[in-house]
Amino acid sequence: MQRDQNQVRVNAQLIDAETGAHLWADQFDEDVADLFKLQDEVVARLARSLDLTLIKAEAEKGARSNNPDVIDLSMRGWNLLEVSEPQPPKEQRDRSHEARALFDRALQIDPNDADALAGSAFTYFRDYFYGWGDPGTDYEAKVLGQANRAIVLAPDNLRAYRVKAGYLGLTRRFNEALGVSDAGLASNPNFAALYIPRTAAENSLGRFEQAKADAERAMRLNPRGHDVSTFHVVVGDAEISLGHVDAAIDEYRKAIDSGFRAFFVYTNLAAAYAHAGKLDEAKATLAEARRLNPAITIKWMKEHTPNLPAVFEGLHKAGLAEE
Repeated sequence: MQRDQNQVRVNAQLIDAETGAHLWADQFDEDVADLFKLQDEVVARLARSLDLTLIKAEAEKGARSNNPDVIDLSMRGWNLLEVSEPQPPKEQRDRSHEARALFDRALQIDPNDADALAGSAFTYFRDYFYGWGDPGTDYEAKVLGQANRAIVLAPDNLRAYRVKAGYLGLTRRFNEALGVSDAGLASNPNFAALYIPRTAAENSLGRFEQAKADAERAMRLNPRGHDVSTFHVVVGDAEISLGHVDAAIDEYRKAIDSGFRAFFVYTNLAAAYAHAGKLDEAKATLAEARRLNPAITIKWMKEHTPNLPAVFEGLHKAGLAEE
């Protein structure tokens, strides 16, 4: 979507996710004041192309706010979050904070916009997970509070379920994280991103085979999405916990080879190398993890990442400091 003053252009393209085949494309131009008309036109033409009446139900989700600027700001914010997922840490952090500014502007116009609330919550979730935020931030309010408000306002807002479940998992409320993930998936079982907090909670609870099965299902649902790299890490976490260190190394390497450069991929790979007796590789990989996130210690990992005793033990072998 492109915007030039009061004009909006939408370029839509439909691709078969399994084959990569191009199915359909079209271009739409409209005045910003007629954003809902534009939305209806896009959806109607998609519906005719796909012959699916379910498209109408999805379209209605976008019409909750009466202000087109709120929709525009929220869409731009979520786009920044999506495109920044595979980026290096500094760029990801900068894009995340830029997105927060857009969500804040949207919420100044409409404090009850569920997409903006969920987006703002997600930026604070990232701060908490990656250690980018201010230690004095009330993450319970900024993440959990805003996600809860979004769900109350829009019970089918799956992004809000995702951020809520993810934060609950990181704060050691694993069963609650599973419950929230399942509630969202009950609304739409094909929302692959919700399997991220679900599988992380399953691994943390020792349900390793189930985590692997759910991660593989999510990869089938969205085989070309950037989340595939995350699910390779999830499978690796299950494998290292099951004692299959070579399989774990293979999964972590797949994530890195795909361009995923998050610190936790390197910490977990370092742990797997250490368990395999490859201490030189473990130390080199751990050094890269510490470059990406200098705050990490074993204590920090236990407080900010899934509950994976095999990973923590491997990091101890690799030489990561306790505190």
